[in-house]
Amino acid sequence: MDTTRRIRPDDRPLRPTVAAFFDVEGTLLAAPDLAGVAGPLGRLWHPPVLAALHGHAALGHLVVLVSPASAAELEPIVRHLAPDAVLCSRPRAPMIGQGKGYAARALLRERGILAARCYAYADEAADLPLLAEVGHPVVVGDDPVLLRHARRGTWDRLPAAEVRRR
Repeated sequence: MDTTRRIRPDDRPLRPTVAAFFDVEGTLLAAPDLAGVAGPLGRLWHPPVLAALHGHAALGHLVVLVSPASAAELEPIVRHLAPDAVLCSRPRAPMIGQGKGYAARALLRERGILAARCYAYADEAADLPLLAEVGHPVVVGDDPVLLRHARRGTWDRLPAAEVRRR
């Protein structure tokens, strides 16, 4: 089943016109890396970011996970959230820094989606290229570099994730 298509009453496919990109480690997940993610995910989610993801999905936006992890490492998260797309590292092609921005731009061009209408959620300065690609960047947490950019523009903010211990 193609999760990027919605069916209108006249049975013509409706393609998403907005995308929402979610950095995984430290943003969508409170954990800074994917070590131990194979276990229960509930304690690892960053609730405000997870709520934003569900909100975008409910609006029919293209939901995209972005991570330096491999597809295999992301499998438990992908299985749980069923995003429309995943941008992740491949051999000799890490998904870090400027690579995140390039990958987001390529996906938007491929799907014919205007970047100015899109959202990105990220928590660290290394994610600045991803945030700079969209019209609605959202800084998650207190990274000083991202906060400087947020103050200069009209970037939204969400609080830092709290890592909950067992």
